[in-house]
Amino acid sequence: MNNHFAIAVAGGVGAAALTHIITRVVKSAPSLVRENHRGETVSLSEGVGVATSLIGSAVARQDFAAAAAIAATGNAGLADDLDDVRDDHIEAKGLRGHFEALRSGNVTTGTVKMVSIGSAAAGYALIHGKKYDRGMYDWVIDSIIIAGSANVINLFDLRPGRALKVAAACSMLASAGRVSPRSLGATVGTIVGAAPTDFAGKTMLGDVGANTLGMQVGMLAATPTSKLFRTAMALATLSVIAAGEVTSFSKVIDESELLSKLDQLGVKTR
Repeated sequence: MNNHFAIAVAGGVGAAALTHIITRVVKSAPSLVRENHRGETVSLSEGVGVATSLIGSAVARQDFAAAAAIAATGNAGLADDLDDVRDDHIEAKGLRGHFEALRSGNVTTGTVKMVSIGSAAAGYALIHGKKYDRGMYDWVIDSIIIAGSANVINLFDLRPGRALKVAAACSMLASAGRVSPRSLGATVGTIVGAAPTDFAGKTMLGDVGANTLGMQVGMLAATPTSKLFRTAMALATLSVIAAGEVTSFSKVIDESELLSKLDQLGVKTR
């Protein structure tokens, strides 16, 4: 147990350092500069750091299926991030917006991203399920957890620190079941490494970071052997996504004194 804890700590420290370094190195890339909700300039370099760290951590623990799934998700997210600055960019909000665009004959990068994430999640769940001798039902709920988590974290990447807090909380919830200490350490370490500039409002995850971090959290949640636990996680994930289609989480948080305080906890405004 002590060896597992030491490995988790070492992996977490490494992930934190790598995330922070990469964020700093590519911070000034023009294609990654955006305006936040206050009209302030922020960089999506944090997302590149997060994705690179998670892929590197997966390779280090020889979980090549996870590395491939995260890489596919990161590439799709990066394409969506870069498409946002194009003059002919098709604006589509939420799952409903992308489906409506598709019905009109427009294939958005968001639609491509959803297909990529869904395929990556399903592929990983299939490989992961064989390890635990899981059946068709398990494959379905595991795929929902992994792909859905990628979407959920993205829904909260609207204010400094918010998505990272949600990811951290979900990771701790997932750790209530049986999870890999090295995978948990890499997840927490990546969040810690991304936190300084995110909480300061200088960088944000963007699609590439939010989707890959969310997928990593989903992989943690799909690890526990309890079918009841994973079914509950799948239903909770779908419920959050459905709620995001009909309401604004920012509005809900702002109208709640407790949630608003938690949302501002540790955030440094410029």
